[in-house]
Amino acid sequence: MTIHCISTFCRRLLANSIVAVAVVGLFAGPARAAEKTDSVIEATAGKEFTISMKSNRTTGYGWQLAKPLDETTVKLVKNDYQNAPQPIPDQRIVGGPGTEVWTFKALKSGKTTIEFKYVRPWEKDKAPGETKSVSVVIKEGK
Repeated sequence: MTIHCISTFCRRLLANSIVAVAVVGLFAGPARAAEKTDSVIEATAGKEFTISMKSNRTTGYGWQLAKPLDETTVKLVKNDYQNAPQPIPDQRIVGGPGTEVWTFKALKSGKTTIEFKYVRPWEKDKAPGETKSVSVVIKEGK
């Protein structure tokens, strides 16, 4: 009986390990190629706006500003990482993806570009896994 229980346990452990490795493999690399596309967003002076990008911090990658902001037009308020919804409530998938949400405040009307790079912070001499450039058109507040 004990041998059968250990064998069943080992089979379940192996099956779960295979699933975990497959899930990690799906999300292990840099963000998807679709995020290379430059985008344009509109904001209102005096209001906050967000830029969201797929990310997977378990790989060591994360989004950073590639160039300093034009601080006369926008100000960084915060950036947060949000785990993706899990298929089984209250069970986090190891290696699961998420989203980085960057919040900025539009200071005055005008145009600026915010550039991001998807990097591992300790790999200083390596090219980013991804880059993203977002043009921001800021309209006068009402």
